[in-house]
Amino acid sequence: MPFKRWLYPRNWKAIATRIKTAAGWCCEQCGHPHDPAGYYGLAVHHIDGNCANNADENLVALCQRCHLALHARKLVGQLMFEFSWPIWWRKRQPPAERD
Repeated sequence: MPFKRWLYPRNWKAIATRIKTAAGWCCEQCGHPHDPAGYYGLAVHHIDGNCANNADENLVALCQRCHLALHARKLVGQLMFEFSWPIWWRKRQPPAERD
């Protein structure tokens, strides 16, 4: 999925860096550390798909592999969370609401 710069705010780089730093520079789905040479570079994903919604609770740091896998499921028309809720989603829920 190509990066469409015009859809993002001017301070997107700072926002993305803040989210990656909060995640410890690791993928919030698989836990792999940021490693661009090994194709595990981190990307910041908008959970609701809205590039204008840059609230921290709508952003998640994902490695390239997990990010592309998430978008691939959406693009073929499958439910985004077809089999189970992603790890990063479960971690953000209060204990009483986790499945």
